[in-house]
Amino acid sequence: MQKRKKRYIIIMIILVCIIFFMINFIRYDFLQEDLLFFQFLSSRNQSKDISNVRKQVVENEETNINAKTIFFDVQYQKTTIKALNLTETLDNKTLVYEKIAPGTSGEFEIVLNANQNMNYKIAFESENEKPTNLQFYTTNEEKRYATLENLGEILTGKIIRNEEKIIPVYWEWKYETTQGQNKQDTLEAKKIREYHFLIYVQGY
Repeated sequence: MQKRKKRYIIIMIILVCIIFFMINFIRYDFLQEDLLFFQFLSSRNQSKDISNVRKQVVENEETNINAKTIFFDVQYQKTTIKALNLTETLDNKTLVYEKIAPGTSGEFEIVLNANQNMNYKIAFESENEKPTNLQFYTTNEEKRYATLENLGEILTGKIIRNEEKIIPVYWEWKYETTQGQNKQDTLEAKKIREYHFLIYVQGY
């Protein structure tokens, strides 16, 4: 009798272990599916956002909306994306057939607003080839950056609730510097008419 009881107890323990293992396995499987679904949904939404900002840039160009000021509502733990064509930020004094070219320059402003105190970070992503000698800078004119991506590494800080924070970005394509650079400028001026990029603003 006692042996039979022991046998039943062992069988019950084994059954409980099997059931526990199966429940955990099923939960893990559903969790993995949920994670994959949310990753897919996120990537689709991000692609949709980028597609929308590109469409917005085209519409702005067609209606001649001034693209020199780009507004962002900074939100905590959220990244906002907007697109810009550098041609839209040209200085009229350096305008050459409505294209970027050696000797041209311009500027644009990134304007941040927030409904609470937080940190922010700005980043850029080039969408097509950038002229080699095109340089960027902000309030410190002496410190030049060869790419917007490099400039973005210093564009971090704090924003106060209801504050309007203005971050100017200046650019210049210098000409007649060195003989080697002049040749490079001439070659690139023939094939590069516009420079498109994305601006990312993240609150954290």
